[in-house]
Amino acid sequence: MILENGATFIWGNARLLERAIFEYYFYGASPTRIIDVLRAYQNEDGGFGHALEPDLRAPDSQPLFVEFALRTLYDCQLRDPTIAHRVCDFLAKHADLQHGIPTIFPSSQNYPRARHWIDRNMEPSWDRLVGLVGLANWQGVHHIWLKNVVDVCLDHVASTTYTDAHTIMNAFCLLESVAQERDVERLFHKLAQDLFTAHFFSIDVPVKTYALTPLTLAPTPDAYCRQIFSRVQIDAHLNELISLQMADGGWPIQWEPPGEAAQWEWRAQKTVNALVTLHAYGKL
Repeated sequence: MILENGATFIWGNARLLERAIFEYYFYGASPTRIIDVLRAYQNEDGGFGHALEPDLRAPDSQPLFVEFALRTLYDCQLRDPTIAHRVCDFLAKHADLQHGIPTIFPSSQNYPRARHWIDRNMEPSWDRLVGLVGLANWQGVHHIWLKNVVDVCLDHVASTTYTDAHTIMNAFCLLESVAQERDVERLFHKLAQDLFTAHFFSIDVPVKTYALTPLTLAPTPDAYCRQIFSRVQIDAHLNELISLQMADGGWPIQWEPPGEAAQWEWRAQKTVNALVTLHAYGKL
């Protein structure tokens, strides 16, 4: 009943993007549907907008939304050179190779947003840029700006102790994107060490507050980061994930969104992710 109840929640509450992902994994739908839906969120400047990340309701392009779009493609193991090339155009315009790129622009303050998207997120961040470059480079797109910035980002990974699990998760994508042509084993182990002491990561169960878990980084048995975690750790989090399904069939979120619509959108996204992970590990 886990899948059946989750499907009922998705059909009742999910936006088109999460429906497309669900249909791709469980009904054999074409992956091009996911890409087509994402393109509807992409603005003329190559960035993404329109509350793609539900905690910010802005229509204009924000790096936060770009990361959400690229992460969606990565999680679905999909590549689209058109989307990726336009993203690189956007990043080339807004990234500062001395300071990085902000998570959100000042224009975001004109729209409803969750409490955690505050003023300091408008300051340029190299951590944010590394994640965006990693996700963009995984797309395999050939873009002059991206080619020039990858080495700079790899140097940043090597020289910086990361303290935020979100940064580390996306930095792993950068390593994965170059692993066929470079020896990144040392950097892989360095990031793994950073992860276990990072904010917003929980290796233990139960997870009592908002945090990434081993299943966030290794949502499938063949994920790039799967080797970081023991089978015992993975099984513990799978069991907890099953236990978190609510009576309405959906999974909860552990933060306060900016409104009721955002809450349902996030819960549907979490529900799709939970079902995909449980299916990948043979738990459905």
